[in-house]
Amino acid sequence: MTFDHEMDIALRTARRAGEVALRYFALEMDDEQEKPDLSPVTIADKECEKLITQVLSEEFPDDGIVGEEGAFRNSSSGRRWIIDPIDGTRDFIRRTPFWANQIALEAAGRIVLGLIYFPRLQEMFHAQSGGGCFWNDAPTRSSQVNRLERALLMINGFAPLWGKVGMDPIRFLTETCWTVRSYSGCYDVTMIARGKGDVWLSGSGKEWDYAPAKVIAEECGARFFNINGDDRIDQDNCIICTAELESELRKLLCKPK
Repeated sequence: MTFDHEMDIALRTARRAGEVALRYFALEMDDEQEKPDLSPVTIADKECEKLITQVLSEEFPDDGIVGEEGAFRNSSSGRRWIIDPIDGTRDFIRRTPFWANQIALEAAGRIVLGLIYFPRLQEMFHAQSGGGCFWNDAPTRSSQVNRLERALLMINGFAPLWGKVGMDPIRFLTETCWTVRSYSGCYDVTMIARGKGDVWLSGSGKEWDYAPAKVIAEECGARFFNINGDDRIDQDNCIICTAELESELRKLLCKPK
């Protein structure tokens, strides 16, 4: 089963949301608020989620919706849309370009499509289950790096990750890998999708952070898994890496069941 129509709607909606976000981005207004979990939220986050939710509700009235800023609707179709209106709000606030609009669709418990759109960079990454991964409509693949000594490592949520797996594995990776870089969580995912990065560790994230990342990773040839060894998007952590490094990283980072 393909989801071409759904993907077309999602791509057009993300670009519209990007236009909304860029208008606020250009104002450089200080409208930041703090949520209970101490993460920031802006008017741009709320307006983007409002637009995305409205479009998806009109186009797919039977589908469920869950968004980072509170959008929610129960599903009568067995499908739900997962929305992160602006992933990388801290980057948005600091006026760096590494923030994105993210949309994903889950059907029968599987993420079947996802996109990550960087309005400031005009870069769109999207993937559909069984349909490949694309960067601005050009097919893209992860690298085939098979040694940590040649791997570019990226880390987000360092302190929570340290708390989950301990310091020794993290120290080993930072000392062993070829180099360590990090832009933002969403941009790090796309670095792997383009073969520019090889390992991404995320110690703290929600479903809307990981949903598009999961299908993008799977379709570019990379691997997505959690510290407990499964591949869920609701475990508050994830590891994305080249297929060739999966076994070694599972031994190093995953807890025995």
